[in-house]
Parts: sequence; structure tokens; C-alpha cells
Amino acid sequence: MRRLMLGLMICLLPGFAWSADIPRPDDAHALQGIEEGRILWDVTLSDPDKLLARLGVIEQTYRDLERQGVAPRMVFGFRGGSVRLLTRDAAERDIDNAQTILQIQARLAELHALEGVERMEVCSIASRRAGITQADLVEPLAEVGNTFVTAAAYAQRGYAKIKID
Repeated sequence: MRRLMLGLMICLLPGFAWSADIPRPDDAHALQGIEEGRILWDVTLSDPDKLLARLGVIEQTYRDLERQGVAPRMVFGFRGGSVRLLTRDAAERDIDNAQTILQIQARLAELHALEGVERMEVCSIASRRAGITQADLVEPLAEVGNTFVTAAAYAQRGYAKIKID
């Protein structure tokens, strides 16, 4: 368990990427008999730099599933402080992080375009507290009533919830 946690912590370091010339281990043991990798990304991270780095790890996870013959099925649930990064005017409101916020929004659009990335949801409880409406959100984000409710529903459909905070 310690090795697994250490490996996850290393993978989540900003800028971490596997070099093309380094042999990649596989996940054959865990993936034995698995045809779909169903993941619900529970995103609360509000630090733009860290969130951008985590989106890179999420894409790597998608690619690793594909590489190993497993069809990625992903849903994103944004709540808490992360919602402030998802509006059309977020970069204007946070000029110090504007470039990174725009990169986050572009990366989300790229991820959403991948086959098997099904939905990107924003919790209306968090958005209401931040004064955000559906009209304020960038594409392809969709406001839902309560991401705790949708997370429970996705769990019953076999999605593993992975927290990004």
C-alpha cells in the first residue's frame, strides 16, 4: 500500500511525465477482465497551477487505460472552490492567474472531446454560493443540482470516485 501511495504522489507532482524512452509498467493485474475504466473525477481543487497539473495526470490516466485495452469512461464533477475557475470571466477576475485559467478551460474542452468522456458537471450548490449561473460557465460544463447526488448515482453505475483536491 505504501508503494502505491508513493507512486500516486509522484505521478501527481506538477510537471511529472513519463519519458518516451523509459519502459512503462502496466496495470495488467488490476485490469484483468476489465473492459471499461469508469471514473468520476471529484474536483474541488481551486489552485489554478495545481489543477492544470492534475488535468495532465487525468489525461495520462485516460491514455494509460486506452494503451492497456480498457475503454475509458469518465465523468467530471466540479464543486467547492474549483467552480470559480470555470466561468467565462474567470481569467479577467483573476489577472495574476489568467493564463493558467485559460489553459485549464482549454484543457477541459480537449478532454471533453475525447471518446468516453461523458459529462462535465458543476454543482449548483457551489456555483450558487459563488454567484455563478449556467450562463456564466464555459462549454462544455453543465450545472447539476447536487454533485453529491450525482456522485452517488455514478457510483451505483460502477464509477470509481477519485478526488482531485
